[in-house]
Amino acid sequence: MKRNLLVLLLTGLVVVLISGCATTDNGKPKHAEIKGKKTTIATGDFFEACDKFPVGATVEYTFTSVKPVMFNVHYHDRRSKVYAVEEHLTDKTSGSFEVVSEAVYCCMWENKNPKATKMTYDMVVKK
Repeated sequence: MKRNLLVLLLTGLVVVLISGCATTDNGKPKHAEIKGKKTTIATGDFFEACDKFPVGATVEYTFTSVKPVMFNVHYHDRRSKVYAVEEHLTDKTSGSFEVVSEAVYCCMWENKNPKATKMTYDMVVKK
């Protein structure tokens, strides 16, 4: 019974996380061109911008945060998390990664500060 409940909860969580990763009506990834997107991350919380990008594409990103946050870009390959950009603490950065898998990629920011922090990010897909 507990195992079934755990499976159900995990399935629900995956559906919720992936629901923000859908493509737009024109077939482009939802995060194909994000400029100046603002968000606030609560203490101990995280924010992810996830999407399925075309294999071979290059995704350029930049962000600034009021306080340093843990940042990484990753995707899940069967049973492991694969980092396209290794996790590191920073309050601003820019860079790019090449899409090598058909998996959903997530840019992830985690706030371990004692107060909420505001951030702004850009993400552009280049072919």
